[in-house]
This record gives sequence, C-alpha cells and structure tokens, in this order.
Amino acid sequence: MKRILSLFAFVIATAPVFSQSLSDVEDFYKKKNYAGAKTAIDTYLADPKNTDKSESWYYKAKVYNALSYEASTTPADKYTLKKGAYEAFLKNQQLDPKDQRMILELYKPYLDLYFSFYDLGATFFNNKDYNSALRAFEMAQTVESYMLDKNYKYTEAKLYALDTALVMNEALSAAQAKDEASAVKYFKKLADANVTGDSYLEVYEYLTNYYLDNNKVTELNDILNVGRRLYPAVTYWNDMEIKMAGKNGDRATVLAKYEEMTNKYPNDFFVGYNYGVELFNDMYGKNAKTPNEASRAKLTSLLKKVIPLDKENDALNLMANHLFNISADYATEASMVKGTKPDDIKKKKDLNAASLKVMDEYLVYAIQAEKWYAGQPGLKPIQSANYRSLLGNMGDIYTAKGDTKKSAEYQKKSLSVK
Repeated sequence: MKRILSLFAFVIATAPVFSQSLSDVEDFYKKKNYAGAKTAIDTYLADPKNTDKSESWYYKAKVYNALSYEASTTPADKYTLKKGAYEAFLKNQQLDPKDQRMILELYKPYLDLYFSFYDLGATFFNNKDYNSALRAFEMAQTVESYMLDKNYKYTEAKLYALDTALVMNEALSAAQAKDEASAVKYFKKLADANVTGDSYLEVYEYLTNYYLDNNKVTELNDILNVGRRLYPAVTYWNDMEIKMAGKNGDRATVLAKYEEMTNKYPNDFFVGYNYGVELFNDMYGKNAKTPNEASRAKLTSLLKKVIPLDKENDALNLMANHLFNISADYATEASMVKGTKPDDIKKKKDLNAASLKVMDEYLVYAIQAEKWYAGQPGLKPIQSANYRSLLGNMGDIYTAKGDTKKSAEYQKKSLSVK
C-alpha cells in the first residue's frame, strides 16, 4: 500500500512536467500567483526543447523578479530570485536578436534589479550578514556595469563608471566580513580615484593599516602621502609613520622619528604625548636608566608644549607624575649624602632645595589635574586609578613640605575615590 501511495503521489506531482505551457505561466502571473508561476516556468524550462526560446527566459525573469518582492520572501531567497532574474534577462536578450521585449520596457528591468540588489545589500549589512551584503552589492555592481556597457539611458537615474557609494559599500562589507582581499581591492579602487570627503577617510586609513601590517613600505609611503594631501588636518598619518619606524627600526630609530615628527607637526597632540610617554618610560619604566638633567628637562619642555593641546587630562597627569619622580629623586639623592664636610652639607642642602622647588612646580600641575578629575560626571577605571594615585602623591608632597593638614586632606580624598 505504501508503494502504491508513494507512486501515485509521484505521478500526481510530476504530471505537470508534460503539460505546462507559457500560457499557464502567464495565467499564474496575471493572477499574481507568483509562486505558481515560478513552478510553471521552472517546469516548462525543464524540457530541453523549450530552452532555446527567448520568451521562456523573459517569462522566467519577470516571474522570478516579481516573486522576490513578495513580503514572505526572505532576504536570502530575494537574492537568489533576483540573480536568477538577471541571468534570465540576459539569456532572453542572447536568444532574441531584435531585443524586442526589452526595448518595449526601455531596459528598465535592469535598473530595477540594480536598485533592488543595492537595497538588499543594505538590508544584509544592517542585519550584520556581511558576506551576503557583499554578494548583493557586487551584483548591483554587475548589473550597473552591464547597463553602462550597453549604454542604456534612464531618466530615473544617472549611472556612473565609478559608483563611489556602491564601491564603498562593497569595501565596508568585505572588511566586516574579514574578506581582506576583497576589501583591499575595493578600497584601492576608491583610493586610485582620489575620492575625498568625510565619508571616504576610512578608505585611506584601512589601506594604511593593511600596508603597515603586511610590511609594504612603498605602498604605505604612497598612501600616507595621498592621505596627507587629501586630509591635511587628520593626524592619523603621523601615528602610522611612527609605527612604521617602530616596525622596521630599533629603539633609537623610533625615538628619532618621534623627535622628527614633533618638530614637523608641533600641534599634533598624540605624537607629542606618545613621545612623552616613551621618554617617561625610558626614565622611570622597568628597564629605566638613571635620568640625567638633560633628559628630565627635555620631557618637561615637551609636556609643557603638549598640555595646551590636550582635550582631556592625560598630559597633565603625565607631567604631574614626571615632576613627582624628579622631586623624589632629588630627595633620595639628598638622603644618601652622609658626609659632614662643607661640600657634603652644601650638596645635601642644594638637593633638598631642588626637591622642594620641583614640589612647588608639581603642585601647579597636580591641582589642575585634580580639578579636571573632580569635574567629570564619571571616570573610567583607569582614570579612577590615576586619580587615586594623584591624590596620594599630593598627600606625600604636602607631608614633605610639612603641611600635615593638607596631607591628611588629600590622603582622605584618595581613599574616597572608587
């Protein structure tokens, strides 16, 4: 019984293969039964003798495209249907030397597909399906290129040999999909055209990072030059040039590059501040050497130039830490002078005086930094840690200056910072 039922079902299901005609397809289509029309046209084209008829493919294209607009059609199925429609329209034109059907429609089905693939790409992208977004945008590009090659003209839209917005969408989708080869291809296409404007800055930033990561020095230098020419106010290029020096040189090379860049771009906060961090770590970091007066003065001078450029509190905080360490170094040196000769006594006195002088300078910057922290509606964990450290150091400074009241006040404040 199961075999008979199964066979009967098979006969019922497959019987239409031999009975469908284009009139059946047209009837379904006119009734807007696009699912039925698709089954009918697929059945019709399953017969090899119908595949060389241009009207077969035209009907398929119309049916597939119409079905893609059904509300119940998923984005993935929309893409498949629209791609099938595009390929069917092409097949129709190949088989119809007079191109009569598409001429009657003024070739607008292609324009519709271009817009549809573009919108579908946006839908995929917003749904974070970046691989599908890339495929949809690439199909929009394919359709647009075909229309341009055929020199089709439309009053509804102007087509561009370089559709910058579309290529940018392709590039962004590829980047999000981690398809580096495609992302580079599309970003480079835009960069080669020297596109500019706020929305295209990422083109040059992405390529800069790519060339840096892959150690393509010539290409990196070229894109940095283009970036600086098109976006002269953007300081990102300076940071990348320094990173390139760090990747291809030793410590001395990096510091030399920082020195060059701070002199060349004195208003670039990040170059100056990062240089300050490098010098600070050289003096006070894990592998620090005993700082000398020249290195101390150099960092102090650099930070004085950088602080006015700081939109937050980083440079102020770094200066406060730097001056606190200088003061502590002088005090430590003074405590190590044990002799009682006049020269020893004078040396100890001078070192203590130097320490107190730096303490006063420290407080100028520390008080500014404290006001900034206290004025923030909320602090990041690292900022809270720096704030606690600053207040604790201020308490230590006031202790060293003999002001026990101020010292207790700041130590208490330090404990209250969460």
